[in-house]
Amino acid sequence: MENDTIRVASIAMHSVMGDPSANLARVAVWAHKAHAQGANFGVFPEECITGSMNKSDLKFEEAQKIAVAAAEESVPFLESLSRKLQMTLVVGTIEPYGAQLRNSALIVGPEGYLATFSKLHLPNPNERAWFVPGDTFPVVASQGWTFGVGICYDLRFPELFRGAAQKGAELFFIPVGGSGAIEKISNNGDQREQAQFHKELAMQLLPGRAVDNALHIFYANQSGHSGNAWFPGLCLAIDPSGELIDEYLPDEGMIVTKVKREVADRARGSASCTVDEARPTVYAAAQLVKGEKLTRR
Repeated sequence: MENDTIRVASIAMHSVMGDPSANLARVAVWAHKAHAQGANFGVFPEECITGSMNKSDLKFEEAQKIAVAAAEESVPFLESLSRKLQMTLVVGTIEPYGAQLRNSALIVGPEGYLATFSKLHLPNPNERAWFVPGDTFPVVASQGWTFGVGICYDLRFPELFRGAAQKGAELFFIPVGGSGAIEKISNNGDQREQAQFHKELAMQLLPGRAVDNALHIFYANQSGHSGNAWFPGLCLAIDPSGELIDEYLPDEGMIVTKVKREVADRARGSASCTVDEARPTVYAAAQLVKGEKLTRR
């Protein structure tokens, strides 16, 4: 079978605040590095193309103009890059949504633009003020493999991983923009403590998602000082047994992880994977039973 073994690059890229052209050029540099190591797929951080403008001093109107410029440039650029390298890329951005904005990931493959995933769950007042949550959940097939995408806080919701697996996903990609305040980073810019914090948080949640749904999960967090935040620079790869099989931290960098279809197939057929045993209609019809306090006679 074609593409029985693939390589996935998870890239902790640094983004320049509000400069889509510079960031797309940086995406290209890292994509070429990943391609040189045999990568077929690449996942880049949340808000990678635009920078995390919601964590800056940019006014909303200025951010909207940057998002419009990014939208005009990004898809043609990524289509050309993906075609040239024969890679499927998942790249975070902020995109216009009418007069508002969405926190999204563009999904582009060798065949062209495939889909856009917009962050479904917004974790705090800042993001809820800046963004409109997504309302669709694309599960994407490219280069013989099927995958789902969630952005940052979405990883806390097991329904995404289960929903993707029920549509046949073997892979799950998570662009992340988890950050810390500038004053909490040491003067030399060492993000190690922050990266370790985000790693431990992810590892509390993702191994179970991987096991239950027979998924390889790939996580890529932004790196470095941008706007009013420091990003840790962190990449993780977790296999369907819940094992951490690859990692990089801190600072800008990447991992390129081999994935074999036989591992995914074996996991899907194991008792640990509960995708085919789930009974959603029963759960949806859950009934609250209230007990009455008995009166002693």
